[in-house]
Amino acid sequence: MGGPGTTDRLESWKEIAAYLNRSVRTVRRWEADEGLPVHRQMHRTLGSVYAFKSELDAWRQPHQLRRSEPASGAASEVTSIAVLPFVNLSPDPENEYLADGLTDEVIADLSKVRALRVISRTSSMALKGTNKDVKTIGRELGVRFVVEGSVRRAASRLGISARLIDASTDDHVWTEKYDGTVEDVFAMQERLARTIVDALQLQLTADEHQQLGARPINDVHAYECYLQARQAAFRWHQDAIDHAIQLLHNGLAIVGDNAELYAALGRAYLQYREAGIDLSERPLREAETCAGKVFALDPRSASGIQLRGWIHYSNGRIQQAVRDLKAAREIDPNNPDTLALLSNCYLISGKVPFARPLIDRLLAVDPLTPLTRCMPGFADLMEGNLPAAIAPYRQMVEMDPGNPMTRLFYAGILALNGCSSEVAAIAGTVPPQLKDTIPARLTSFLAHALAGNRTAALAVLTPEIETIANATDVLPRFLAQGYAAAGMPDRAIHWLSIAVDRGFINYPFLAHHDPFLKSLRTDSRFRQLLATVRERWERFEP
Repeated sequence: MGGPGTTDRLESWKEIAAYLNRSVRTVRRWEADEGLPVHRQMHRTLGSVYAFKSELDAWRQPHQLRRSEPASGAASEVTSIAVLPFVNLSPDPENEYLADGLTDEVIADLSKVRALRVISRTSSMALKGTNKDVKTIGRELGVRFVVEGSVRRAASRLGISARLIDASTDDHVWTEKYDGTVEDVFAMQERLARTIVDALQLQLTADEHQQLGARPINDVHAYECYLQARQAAFRWHQDAIDHAIQLLHNGLAIVGDNAELYAALGRAYLQYREAGIDLSERPLREAETCAGKVFALDPRSASGIQLRGWIHYSNGRIQQAVRDLKAAREIDPNNPDTLALLSNCYLISGKVPFARPLIDRLLAVDPLTPLTRCMPGFADLMEGNLPAAIAPYRQMVEMDPGNPMTRLFYAGILALNGCSSEVAAIAGTVPPQLKDTIPARLTSFLAHALAGNRTAALAVLTPEIETIANATDVLPRFLAQGYAAAGMPDRAIHWLSIAVDRGFINYPFLAHHDPFLKSLRTDSRFRQLLATVRERWERFEP
């Protein structure tokens, strides 16, 4: 008899699910509801299932627009899509911000559709200039569809070309061109987003229809200031952040009070702190002023609520930060900044089970950001599974090797796992231009402390490090661990107290999991601090 061969046969639900890159639950549902060709064979007491790859492939062809799942395999009711960075074909390279801005806005528009899982701006921009083919990109991002295109500006004329591609087959679903003037950019963006939604056969709610047409900044010149400012701020240098702030003020001068511009301005001020440039109270005060102006204009602004959450976090008010970030997520559920910070707040508060699903979602929408890749390891660490944390942090360093902060995080994980020689190797291979950065000095401090060389460890610390460390919950933990390893309990408890004051109240980690604190656990001062941590941890509301 003819028919599929034995190598074509899948012998269980698990094999069928693996072949389709879906969960067992999903393929069972497809078999019951949508005719997935699964065969049953009855034995004397039990039944078994099997399927043929050729039949599954034939079944998949008319289901190309099937609503897919995140790469993690968790069941989902959404279609997945990535918008690749639009290419700037303008004669003037300075118009790069327009191409990047169009990419951002199409991502933002599509993210308003809850039936879509849209890869974030940061992961999308990580593929800028890539020569990877669409199939590879789709596989790496775990998405079914990819949008790519180009922008050409000549004086006031603007042309946009875009393509929607099925990444599983490399077939073009549609190709469109849009022509107009720079003044038409909002209408062109909206048309592009709606064309994508129509091509994917998605049904929009009335609210989603309205949101696709909404433009928080309705003046094209102010909008250009906003795009240029966002591009500048992402460079993380002081002069770039200075320039971003000036551009946002220019935009406000054009349109007057505007909630989106004020929210962007507040985030730009906070980037002085996030980049370690200015850890004084000034950026916080400026951000708080901006947040107040946002809420006076729009009390339900998701970007304003997120900004307020960042301000609370920066002030060590983690409970208030969680409340705001949860509210921001209700409005904008897939914003990667909100997901990442809310996950972090849960982890440092010892509420790891609440962080896990957020981290899964973050990996689904923002898989190419280095910090995203380490988050599962951070969760493992906070639960005391120290060996499991190594690989995610190694991944982060491999993705961003020139960042001294990622090297410090990785060194810290290795130190917790007793890998002192590897920590010394990381400290010894810091590029010369990074040696005087605070993360590099803290890495060296850890390496010397683990080696038992207290004099060398203390020699790399400067007054500036202690000033900056006071402003976060992160750096005091490294100092506490290093001082504990160096046999200096007074300093270790001092810095641990600061970390607690800044919001680190993960009682299980401090009481049981951190190996550096073992020598402190009989100290009455440590036990008193731990009692405070436990009370706050138990009272914390996730």
